[in-house]
Amino acid sequence: MVELILITIAVLAACVLLLWVMGRNEAPFAIGRGAAIFVAIKGAPLGATLGHVRWSSSADLTFVGPHDTYWSEFAIVRGDPAAIVQRVEQAGAADAFVARISLVTPPAFALGLLKAVVLLGVLSRPEGPISRDVGGLGQDAAFLPSPANIERLLAQAPRYAPAMVNFLEYAKPDGAGAYMRYGRVALRTVYRTGGRLLFFARVREILRAADAGPCVGAWDELAAMQYNRPDAILSMEHAPDYRAALHFRDEGLKRTVVIASTPGGGV
Repeated sequence: MVELILITIAVLAACVLLLWVMGRNEAPFAIGRGAAIFVAIKGAPLGATLGHVRWSSSADLTFVGPHDTYWSEFAIVRGDPAAIVQRVEQAGAADAFVARISLVTPPAFALGLLKAVVLLGVLSRPEGPISRDVGGLGQDAAFLPSPANIERLLAQAPRYAPAMVNFLEYAKPDGAGAYMRYGRVALRTVYRTGGRLLFFARVREILRAADAGPCVGAWDELAAMQYNRPDAILSMEHAPDYRAALHFRDEGLKRTVVIASTPGGGV
């Protein structure tokens, strides 16, 4: 009996360790946690001049927000904030947004467990016809992609794996709490589509505000999810629990902009 108990404990410990390792291999841990700088730039290459780049992507098209893509590139970097702002200004960009952020990583075990239940088919891929007009979901149109933006996304090559960069400003007083209730369901639905979390960050201070475009003003948080095909994000509406949580998103948000981008190498 003692031997059986010990074997059971060993197996359980191995399973927990495996799930932890699976979670630790996800992108948020590769990008890192803690203090960093988020940069969005228009009309000039970021290049290597910013210093220690942890993640970068090239903006392709707006998914939620104005039709025209405004930004050229995004990056998460580490280094002296004043020096980074100076380098951005010297790059000759038409516009830029620079913010001091705090990167947050989810519990590695929880992320690994989520990956496991998706891989095992416990949480299956949402299936159903892709809608080219999601206005019928009965949610706030300001937080939904327009038919034109959906068409632009679906016109991309089948192998296109967009990283959706989210700018989030919450309604007061408890918008963040409502959005978090939506976010927990959204995260597992993203993984069900074959996608993954790239990063989640709280905006601590805007170091260089945007002069114009959709991202003018204050933002509370930034996040990015990557999908493995153009239509994957649109398949989420076929998950009943996701649709049931959409009202939390609407209650939580004051405004949002979501931009599809192509990540650079490294993550």
